[in-house]
Amino acid sequence: MKTTNKYLTKIRQFKQQFAEKYGIISIGIFGSVARGEQHEESDLDVFVELKDPDPFIMFDIKEELERICNCKIDLLRLRKNLRSLISQRIARDGIYA
Repeated sequence: MKTTNKYLTKIRQFKQQFAEKYGIISIGIFGSVARGEQHEESDLDVFVELKDPDPFIMFDIKEELERICNCKIDLLRLRKNLRSLISQRIARDGIYA
């Protein structure tokens, strides 16, 4: 099982490599991994802010992150009309890469 820091390192490497290609403004993690409460079956909750919201880009990012991190990724696009509960969780637990 990877630690929070190992996942963050992989996310940072992903951002350095793909930020320009995908128009990534910011990216980070939240949820159980960010809180250090993950277990063997945990997925990785990732948030991303993009210059141009595009579902095809989101799909590509998710696939690439799953390959790099070797785990299931739940990918969430940051936006102004995000549900308040999710926004609060990201504000509380989120770690930017």
